[in-house]
Amino acid sequence: MSERATKPRARAEQEPVNIEWQKLLEEALTLEPGEMTSYNRFYNYSMLNQLLLHSQGVREPVATYAKWQELGRQVQKGSKAKAILRPIFYKGTNDQGEEEQKVKGFKMVNCLFTVSETEGEELPEYEPPTWSKERALGALAIVQVDFEQINGNVAGYSYERNVAVSPVAKYPFKTLQHELAHVVLGHTAEAGLEEYRTHRGIKEFQAESTAYLTMNELQATDQFDAAESRGYIQGWLRNERPDDVSIRQVFSATDKILKAGWQHP
Repeated sequence: MSERATKPRARAEQEPVNIEWQKLLEEALTLEPGEMTSYNRFYNYSMLNQLLLHSQGVREPVATYAKWQELGRQVQKGSKAKAILRPIFYKGTNDQGEEEQKVKGFKMVNCLFTVSETEGEELPEYEPPTWSKERALGALAIVQVDFEQINGNVAGYSYERNVAVSPVAKYPFKTLQHELAHVVLGHTAEAGLEEYRTHRGIKEFQAESTAYLTMNELQATDQFDAAESRGYIQGWLRNERPDDVSIRQVFSATDKILKAGWQHP
């Protein structure tokens, strides 16, 4: 095992690592981005249907029977489908006399199942040999809580000193690093919430860049799509260049997360 893989703590305190991280961050900012396919695998339901699902006790990702099969999961026998409203269309014409579909009403359809009502191959939770999630959470005083979101396209979220990772997140370990970064960077603290709302683009850049650096430092590059991560970073920045303060905060957060989870040999 390489020195880089076995001693992130020691390397994080040396100047060469900062140079390496600068190079990695420059890659994230400039290399060809990939499509963010992880965030559009599920259908985004309307607010009305989300409220309807909530009224049925749903607090986790949902999908149709066919979608779960597409994702390699099978709905368990005896599961009861959840109801949503679907529009009823008819063919009409617009003001220009062109034919188009119009909505004439809605009907209730029982067609959705929650992830807990499905079964499939359960992959073991990834943890690098040199870094412990439990150690990091304890050292950083962060709690991982149950994920309670209907939208399967939300990979994770954080609030105060809590993080949650979706049971259907495509890259759960990277998502964990992203949400840890939000907390460590102060984005979820009461004092930082308004700043986050005002400058969300730069804050999302910081969280994803911290995850990008952490995944590379832990040699966990097979646990996420680097091109997609670059797409996320560049998409939130919208062709703007982050300032030096924001970048230094990324390096600091990366260092704190690595040190917090570092396991001594």
